[in-house]
Amino acid sequence: MERPAGNSGDGFSRREVIALAGVAGLVGASASLPADAGARGRRATPAERRREAVARSGRQRVSTVAGSPHPLAPLNADEIKRAFALIEADSRFPPGAIFPIVQLKEPPKKEVLSWSPGHSFRSEAFAHVYDPDRNLLFEVVADLRRGRIASWVARPGLQPAVYASEYDELDRIVRADARWQRAMRARGLDPNDVYLDGWARGDLPVRGVKPGTRLLRALSFFRGRLPNPYDRPIEGVLATVDINKGVVVELLDTGIRPVNTTISGDAATKRKRLKPLIVTQPEGPSFQLDGYAVRWQNWHFRIGFSWRDGLILHQIGYEQNGKVRPIIYRLSQNEIFVPYSIPDPTWAWRAAFDIGEYNLGQYAEPQQVNVDVPGNAVFIDAVGPSDTGTAGGTVDLPNAIALYERDAGVLWDRTDPTSFARDARFARELVVTAAYVNGNYTYANEFIFRMDGGIDVHVIANGTTLNQGIKSAAEGEQYGTVVAPKIAAPIHQHFFNFRIDFDVDGTRNTVVEENLKSVPSKFGNAFVNEETVLGEEQHRDLNAATYRRWKVKSATRVNAFGTPTGYELEPLDTTIPYAAANFPPLQHAALAQHPFWVTRYRDGELYSSGDYPNQGPASDGLIKYVADHQNTKGEDVVIWYTAAFTHLPSVENYPVMSSETIGFSLRPDGFFNQDPALDVP
Repeated sequence: MERPAGNSGDGFSRREVIALAGVAGLVGASASLPADAGARGRRATPAERRREAVARSGRQRVSTVAGSPHPLAPLNADEIKRAFALIEADSRFPPGAIFPIVQLKEPPKKEVLSWSPGHSFRSEAFAHVYDPDRNLLFEVVADLRRGRIASWVARPGLQPAVYASEYDELDRIVRADARWQRAMRARGLDPNDVYLDGWARGDLPVRGVKPGTRLLRALSFFRGRLPNPYDRPIEGVLATVDINKGVVVELLDTGIRPVNTTISGDAATKRKRLKPLIVTQPEGPSFQLDGYAVRWQNWHFRIGFSWRDGLILHQIGYEQNGKVRPIIYRLSQNEIFVPYSIPDPTWAWRAAFDIGEYNLGQYAEPQQVNVDVPGNAVFIDAVGPSDTGTAGGTVDLPNAIALYERDAGVLWDRTDPTSFARDARFARELVVTAAYVNGNYTYANEFIFRMDGGIDVHVIANGTTLNQGIKSAAEGEQYGTVVAPKIAAPIHQHFFNFRIDFDVDGTRNTVVEENLKSVPSKFGNAFVNEETVLGEEQHRDLNAATYRRWKVKSATRVNAFGTPTGYELEPLDTTIPYAAANFPPLQHAALAQHPFWVTRYRDGELYSSGDYPNQGPASDGLIKYVADHQNTKGEDVVIWYTAAFTHLPSVENYPVMSSETIGFSLRPDGFFNQDPALDVP
């Protein structure tokens, strides 16, 4: 699963555990850990671990503060500190309040599109200010240009995402609970050898607890002095904590299963070392980087980063005849939904919203050469807020984003039928990538720009399965796969939703659904592509039988043949949800119920699961966005697409999983008058 890690029994903080994962590229590679990891002596600090990660990366440092000012540039450290100061100086600021988020409040789209370099623009920080004493959340906007608070709005009944310091508090509370201690000792375990993994509450309620109570849950794993505790589940124990009151409100113990305390994840033997494979660009990269603005092979776009989303791409366009034609205004992964299949009270609630419940951007791991990216990669740092404001300062995320060029095989190839002269070109791609360590899973995003005008969007899943302790093989095989003695890996699903704000040759666009169908013909061979305009806000499902795809067409521009210019979304393999329709987490996850949604653009509608999925209402997000079925024909439209896969684990997925890739493609469809790759040298 994807849970941000809590404290381990030997005192590692959650941030240290995350940094360890970034340093080691690990799962189970104990040789990669610092010498004192797992011991009860001195612990390396998060700063030390991040410095080690940077040292191992062999990176080229890139300054992202020297570029031209732009309204979509992420907040830098000074701007975050100014936001802290403005908010904390306000009389409405509750002493001891927490900052789960401080990030750029993107200006209204119309303002950005009408802005030109050299002119001023609004510069605002958006913050969540949470008062644990009153269990009350505020949305605050700080105007950094004018040095004032622009708005301060209470949001009673809503909860921010889980924030960093809560994991340490959760660990302390659970370890002090006598019931949890007894449960560990009943299994023959020293509580100090147990690692606690912190989770959001999920959608299933807790009996006897007042609605609106801020709850976290803790799972237990055996760590001892071994790496990667996720390989060694302690089954049947679930602690639910009222984090603000500091008490365990429910301790479920559904019975003792065996606990494996010896599996380490190390291979018995090592392969022979490979000979070096070196990727270099002696003349430097072919792309140009000005701050966060990127130019490569006629492509223009901007890189963004937020504490919630992580990597964002803005203002993607393609240059022709000296003018950049817009294609996409904003593209980002905005939610990940991961439900598990075991019908047990300690499992049924495990249906995580890994972005909305945890602010995934803050877990960006340092990208490493020859681990995540090749040796020609260029890196961009990110920065975000500590949740304690001015007292904690800012959090550096080194190497958070990487850009690199890579070979991509044959771009195009043709041979003259009489002279046999071959005319072919070798392809190159530009990859923009970031990865996030969220508990036992690591997710990487790849946005791949092609020479033929296409964009591939990939999610790469890595890490460790969220494992189940079992009494027998029959128990493990019922809802999963036995992967080790007394350990099973449950069946689960991953749904990745992307928000794509298309602006194909401008903001006035129309969405068309395409389906292939057979038609009567003399020879019986005919079939056609049938187009249907999606003229109002709605959702659609995939249909493999009709090769269903979707196209976004310009309502104002046509190509040389009189056809509206357009871009097409081509789905790759995906899955439907297998939970019952009335399963509460699935009701909350409209993004998994239907993979394709079209909405009309509105400022602030950024998240398919809504602004507050952590203990929030199921009616928020996409369900709310399409409720009034507004006209989308010839309007500024947004596409929401979910790429998904069902993980039926195999023995080979334990103790570490090889990469699993899922995604979709965006391809020009009438956007050009001919193949745009003809001019490739």
